[in-house]
Amino acid sequence: MRSRLQREPDSDRARGQALVEFTLVVPIFILLLAGMIDFGFGLYSYMSVQAAAREGARLGTTDCAAADCAAAVTSRTQGSGSGLSLAVAVACTSAAGVAEACTASKTGDTVTVTASYTYNMIWPLAFGTQIPMASSVKMMLE
Repeated sequence: MRSRLQREPDSDRARGQALVEFTLVVPIFILLLAGMIDFGFGLYSYMSVQAAAREGARLGTTDCAAADCAAAVTSRTQGSGSGLSLAVAVACTSAAGVAEACTASKTGDTVTVTASYTYNMIWPLAFGTQIPMASSVKMMLE
């Protein structure tokens, strides 16, 4: 029979093995966690860009009878961007496909709003440090 003293080195080995496994697994776990958090923030930013472009295009098709419609659409798009600094481009096209000023638009014409944003990653992983995001929404005037 083995005495209690003979079994203690095995328990020390088990503790040492657990420590080595822990030190091997923790960096991988932290890397995966950081990637998931950064992906979540990036996805939120992309969805905000899409929603802001849609909001601006909707304003351009319904309530934009002002003399400076493009400025109103740009302001609404940037205001709907959930705090993101969006670059906005507004283009109006006639039913015949000819570009025109947004103030001369009539029913059947289209308004295209393009919102773009550059997402700066928190933890630069395999993709670098910046991810460009853009969304373009085209709606017909009602």
